[in-house]
Amino acid sequence: MQLTARALPIHRAPIDLGGNGYPVRYTALAEFVLARLEGEPHEAYPTWVLPEESGQPTAKWLGRTTKYPETIAACRPYEWLLIQAWDES
Repeated sequence: MQLTARALPIHRAPIDLGGNGYPVRYTALAEFVLARLEGEPHEAYPTWVLPEESGQPTAKWLGRTTKYPETIAACRPYEWLLIQAWDES
């Protein structure tokens, strides 16, 4: 038997993928999370502050919450998304 996305149970809430540290990773069906990605994230900082003890950031570090509207718009409702969450504290 071949397992397909249609054979998986429907989860309305993101599924924690486990791990031990940042980023925290979840997966979820696009139809249940895309609306939450519209606009700015609730209570997000406009820019992030990197503590001195963290060292020098790399060129890849943007220092702000980053979303890609073209990618979000291209998502189909039945696609599984990988969500990476970082603590802004």
